[in-house]
Amino acid sequence: MFVFKAIPKSVYVCLLPPLMCVLVAAVLSVDSYSVDLHQVLSAASSGHLLGTDALGRDILARLAEGVVLSFSVAISVISLCAVIGISLGMVSAWLGGWVDSLLMRFVDIVLSFPGILLAIALAAVLGPGVDKLIIALSAVGWVGFARLTRAQVMSLRHAQYVEAAIASGQTAPYIAFKHLLPNIAAPLLIEASFGLAAVMIGEAGLSFLGIGIQPPAASLGTMIREGSQLMLVAPMQVFWPGLMLFLLVMAANIGGDALRDYLDVRRSS
Repeated sequence: MFVFKAIPKSVYVCLLPPLMCVLVAAVLSVDSYSVDLHQVLSAASSGHLLGTDALGRDILARLAEGVVLSFSVAISVISLCAVIGISLGMVSAWLGGWVDSLLMRFVDIVLSFPGILLAIALAAVLGPGVDKLIIALSAVGWVGFARLTRAQVMSLRHAQYVEAAIASGQTAPYIAFKHLLPNIAAPLLIEASFGLAAVMIGEAGLSFLGIGIQPPAASLGTMIREGSQLMLVAPMQVFWPGLMLFLLVMAANIGGDALRDYLDVRRSS
């Protein structure tokens, strides 16, 4: 429950429009794939609350699908990155020696490439699809968790309670989950919150370039790409998905800042 106490009201304000979009679309049960060529680029009406796109599809329904898809991909990528990064970071810090050197040199190699360019290359090689997009984004996102985990575990490696656990014969996995992971959870949680924003931007960027989520699936990045061709005649085609992406990213960033301040042991009481 302490996490919710740290979240400012501005985060809920940012999340309200995307959540309302998803809820209204669910209540109205509008099909996001239904094409109606008689209502191409129609204005907002009782039948289509935010109008329709170039194929007559309901914008509200597609926005709702894009919001859910963006958040689902972000959660999946961060979860996978956390598992990989935390595991490798703990192994590197715990074993040390040549294992630590080998793993950290591999991390340095991954970091030497611009993250978005590496994700674009991997997405192009793997091909389209949500699962392959998750793999491409995870391949460049785990290094932050690995370096943070290694640094935190190195600082706790010779703590008295860790040495006592080793002396009592506890196994390394038990010590990692029982003693180390709970004590480094705060910085990892902050890393994950900022990672959500980065992943949502990355997913939208890859979809905008045509190597992420593929039509007819609704992605915020895909909707922005399709709407960018109609900026002069129908600017709302870009405004609505751009607004939803902005609010989701803003909520993640503000939440990350708030968590960092709340969990900072040096903050004033």
